[in-house]
Amino acid sequence: MTLKGIIFVVGSLLFATFVVQNAQVVEVRFLFWHTEASRALVLVGTFAFGLIAGWLTGWLRKKEPKATEKDD
Repeated sequence: MTLKGIIFVVGSLLFATFVVQNAQVVEVRFLFWHTEASRALVLVGTFAFGLIAGWLTGWLRKKEPKATEKDD
């Protein structure tokens, strides 16, 4: 297993432990919207949103055309 794989497994285990230990119901507010949800679900949702946002940002940067320099 590579170092990257080991770091991923350890990080995942730490995150899972953190989520399990924070399973209380909490109130979630955003602008004019509010609801109650398990803190674990809020944490997992936030984590997933962050992963998707990071992936999307990287994908858009790769897709962006590179500026060409003109030699005069």
